[in-house]
Amino acid sequence: MRSALPWTTVALLALFASASAQTVTVTIATDDIDIDWQTATIADLPGPDGEVSFSEALIATDNTPGHQTIAFAIPQSEWQLQFLYPGRAVLRTITGFFWRANDEVTIDGTTQTAFTGDTNPDGCEIAVYGGEVYVNGDNSVFTGFDSTPVTITGANGTVVGNTGTTNITVWGSGTLIQGNHGGTIKIDRANDNVVIGNTVNRVRVLGGGSTQLAMNNRVGGPDPSDRNWIVGYGTINGEGLPAGATIQLSWAGSTLIQNNWIGTTPDGLSQGSLASTAGVSLETENWDTVIRDNRIAGILGHGQGPHHAGQLFGSAIQVYGTGSGLTIENNTIGLNANDEPLLGSVNGVDLGYFGNMTLTDISILNNEIAGHLLRGVIIGPNVPQVRIQATAIHSNGDLGIDLVDPSYNLGVSANDPLDADTGANGLQNYPVLATAESDGLNLLVTGALQSSPLDEFGLDFFASPTCDASGFGEGRIWLGATTVFTDAAGDADFSVTLPGAVAEGWVVTATATREPVGATSEFSACQVVSTVGPITDVAVVDPASLDARLLPGFPNPFRDRTTIRYELPRPARVELAVYDVTGRLVRVLAAGEQPAGAHRAEWDGLDGSGRSVADGVYFSRLTAGDASSTSRVVLTR
Repeated sequence: MRSALPWTTVALLALFASASAQTVTVTIATDDIDIDWQTATIADLPGPDGEVSFSEALIATDNTPGHQTIAFAIPQSEWQLQFLYPGRAVLRTITGFFWRANDEVTIDGTTQTAFTGDTNPDGCEIAVYGGEVYVNGDNSVFTGFDSTPVTITGANGTVVGNTGTTNITVWGSGTLIQGNHGGTIKIDRANDNVVIGNTVNRVRVLGGGSTQLAMNNRVGGPDPSDRNWIVGYGTINGEGLPAGATIQLSWAGSTLIQNNWIGTTPDGLSQGSLASTAGVSLETENWDTVIRDNRIAGILGHGQGPHHAGQLFGSAIQVYGTGSGLTIENNTIGLNANDEPLLGSVNGVDLGYFGNMTLTDISILNNEIAGHLLRGVIIGPNVPQVRIQATAIHSNGDLGIDLVDPSYNLGVSANDPLDADTGANGLQNYPVLATAESDGLNLLVTGALQSSPLDEFGLDFFASPTCDASGFGEGRIWLGATTVFTDAAGDADFSVTLPGAVAEGWVVTATATREPVGATSEFSACQVVSTVGPITDVAVVDPASLDARLLPGFPNPFRDRTTIRYELPRPARVELAVYDVTGRLVRVLAAGEQPAGAHRAEWDGLDGSGRSVADGVYFSRLTAGDASSTSRVVLTR
């Protein structure tokens, strides 16, 4: 077997083993049956031939009350098809009719490993040929198989520790799918399933229409052991066109996708599939979806001949269809495991541009979206409301945010009087910046917004070393936010001071988000930063000479967790820690040597011992080399 099972898996198997009253051991690979398939129980094994086949074991356990275990001890002299499955005992069947576990059972392929040793260095030591295993009984376990398709229809099952090209289909609710290496995990019209700790090509969560949504399924989770490595999936048709979603949601509700690496090899440094064209794809109808804390990268389908050679396709997140409620937060999109923007897609996030979409209530919060060939975020003309805040969007080949008008024109959208035009996000007007002045400690930005009258708007400000070729921005570093209110003429002037140094010669841009609707504009035109005040003798500032930059936590205040970003202009020994108002150390979030660039850490409101701290004001303090800075964060549960 390739690797040891995680301790949680071992504990689960031990629990089921201890609960199993009887064990049936399969001793031959062929599918011989010489017992009565309607009435035979464990007491009737073995049959007249003195052996037990897999079908006989399933027949007997189905007809015997209680939870049993099916084990395997097939001598190597019985092994067949070694040219296809070297090092594995291969179970063979003509029809597979009896490969159905209709009563609760543990089917434990790890027992074959215990019997013959590690004969397959690439995975488990038992496989099936010519059929599929159906586990229909509730509270059943399927473990230790290689290259074996399995379908779970019973409730509260466990599929754990399988390897090879195993495809797992789940029709039953409450199934735990953990620690598998395989092809596709498909949840089909089933609820409350958990997919954690797997390395697979793709995951599908599919309902059966608007009256039969697949509900409350979770792919990944907050703990490191919950992470799935979902490498990528796609096919190339006869025209040479690639297509395929690495995570596909269709007719689903309350789906959580958290803390996964999606679209890359397990080391996070290369593309996982050259045919995958969507990292996470929401199709048909989806409700209350959360995509959080993931690394989504390497989604770039490569076209082939005869008609698509040299063409590239794909978006890291692709959404079309109907429904309501989509939160995309705390993800890195297009960055490899070293946080370098080298594994981008054509577009980072595509919301209804390449497919009709009327999904509402969408938020893109506190992500980093970088390295894409065209746009960071593109929003189709029929999408009324997407909130994009505290999200760094940079190093893309075209606009950071592109709002598409009803004629499907691309590029910078012109502001219009009173913001009366239509299209993506209502083609919300962006701010017009007048000045951006730094005194070395703070940045003063002035400007104006002209939009709908008597409305509230949130303004987000960003800094970048250079401007986009269009003259309009992306946003390498999120600086902070403020709120303005337009008057009866739709005008709002602003002058906002943002903490922290921004180098002279860098550029500042801003976005406007209409409240409470939550429709965000494109980035504004760039405004070059100049220096004022005590900094009078600096003509050009090398960004590498700046001190580290600590950004405010987001969200702030927070209830469950806040993400703290910081920028290092050069490699440094770093400590990022949280302190209470008395100066007492609460928790160290990061420590050690770190490379130059953007970094992030999360604080979940726990101290260094894992205990919840009281609500109130806390301070994040970043020390990088000889420099330090502090930012306030408020916890309110």
